[in-house]
Amino acid sequence: MDQQPPQNKQARTALPPGLRPLLDTLRTEDVDTPLSEEHVPGLDLLRAHLGDYAPQTRRAYLADWKRWATWCHVQDRTPLPAETADVALYLSSSHDEHRIGSATLRRWVTTIATAHIANGHPDPTSRPPLPELVRWLRSTKPQPRRRTSRWLTDLELTRVLAHTRDESWPELVINRRDRLAMLLARATGDGPDEVLSLRTDQITVQTDAVILSRPDQELHVLAEPLPAADWGSCLACALAMWRQVTDLADDSKTLLRSIMDAPERITPRGHFHTLQTPTDTESWLLRRVRRGGTVTADRMAPKGLRDLLHTHATAVGVDVTGLTAFALRPHP
Repeated sequence: MDQQPPQNKQARTALPPGLRPLLDTLRTEDVDTPLSEEHVPGLDLLRAHLGDYAPQTRRAYLADWKRWATWCHVQDRTPLPAETADVALYLSSSHDEHRIGSATLRRWVTTIATAHIANGHPDPTSRPPLPELVRWLRSTKPQPRRRTSRWLTDLELTRVLAHTRDESWPELVINRRDRLAMLLARATGDGPDEVLSLRTDQITVQTDAVILSRPDQELHVLAEPLPAADWGSCLACALAMWRQVTDLADDSKTLLRSIMDAPERITPRGHFHTLQTPTDTESWLLRRVRRGGTVTADRMAPKGLRDLLHTHATAVGVDVTGLTAFALRPHP
């Protein structure tokens, strides 16, 4: 009796036999950091074509197209016009090697088709083997997440969050970011890729509730903090305090330090959730921070969530054995 292929290798079975060996020749470089826009072909016409789409849908499609162009750059392929076989390899390798879900992959197919139509090229996703691969993706049920780490208990999380309360310069910059990252992971139940892929305007505070919005999905209430919530463990407070840092950093690095390092600045107390409309809705919510408190425009690396958890947990004596970024998710 033939053995079934491992779950993470099944997408290759939907490809013609001649394409399957090519999957093993693809480079494995990370494509989470996209090409600069001037090196992404067809972007202007695609942006114009998407002019009537909802802002979040438009942003998702543009990000998908940049990711495809980046993958093609790494693999020395042509993104526009694309070869159908290259699109099939892109989708299959993303599913099998990087565990990208079928719903996301189907959206990528739509993005690639839309970009070609917008730029006056034939749709490469309408030719074999793409239709068969898309049918396979539609029939693929989402796989349950495996528990790869022990759960971080509520008591342990409280101790870890307490270590982020230092409001001295420059520790407060990293502490505010780390506190928000951990509270978001706890509230959403998402892994590091999803949490760190959030944009500035996707998390808002409305009538004392924290709201998450994602493309083509209903608004999701993450938290409804009580009026007397403690700023050191409140998601709304964490969002407002980190946004205060990023808004100042976007205006001026000197301004950020002059305000946050001022001797007369008062340590936050009580509930703190004054939130301004973001000036740059395309920026990453959780960004890298250099030594000295400099906030960059780059998003954190996925392993950064695990690293910050270990840093704060170690400092307060919480055992880090078995703690990955997924340990921040709530117990089911």
